[in-house]
Amino acid sequence: MKKLILPIAILSLLLTACGGGLSDDDVQNSAGGATPSSSCPTPLLQTPVDLSQVTSILYPGQERGGNYKAHGGFGFDNATDNSVTVKIPLSGKITRVVRYKEMGEIQYLFEFEGDCGVSFRFDHLRKLTAKFEAVVNAFPIKEDTRTDPVSPPVPVMVGEVIAAEVGFLNNVFVDFGVYDMRQKNEASNDPAWASAHSQYPADSYGICWLDSLPQADSVAVKSLPSRDGTNQGKTSDYCK
Repeated sequence: MKKLILPIAILSLLLTACGGGLSDDDVQNSAGGATPSSSCPTPLLQTPVDLSQVTSILYPGQERGGNYKAHGGFGFDNATDNSVTVKIPLSGKITRVVRYKEMGEIQYLFEFEGDCGVSFRFDHLRKLTAKFEAVVNAFPIKEDTRTDPVSPPVPVMVGEVIAAEVGFLNNVFVDFGVYDMRQKNEASNDPAWASAHSQYPADSYGICWLDSLPQADSVAVKSLPSRDGTNQGKTSDYCK
């Protein structure tokens, strides 16, 4: 399979019709993109949250709530409030954002294009730091999660704090998805799988970001239970 040289921006993350969750299944790929400006670091990602607070993991590459989710996430089920520090895991730029209402609360979704051709996203951010709040406040509050382009894109550096709170009242979590736009994932090599996901480009670029964290953190997150419980659990098309 020929590798892609140009990264593809992740666009139009739409609210699913049921369950109030977000799905990657409406992601559309843009025409082209900028050539990666650097090689990817090793490890690819720095862990975006304090794992001592994390109690469960949502696995990327599985069906949840009746929709396929290329993204995963972190659960904080022992939290007494929404205070969770979220950091940028990979240097790059903000490309798309949205602030929207869900269950009567304001939530924030950010999409980023990494400098090395790997894109990532956070959703269900609740309280932003000043830099990121200024970016998203330029756009209206919506009733859905259709994102707006950030022009020009805003540079971010690994380790920057993007948010101080996540999730909803009495439901503390953050969605996290990573997409290697340089090449399609192994799941897409299966013709039947590729056909079933042909309308949803992000599915073919999603990766098991649990494998891309620093080694000790990778081991730690894999030891945690799935936040999806007895439904899909740790079943994943990306994580093997």
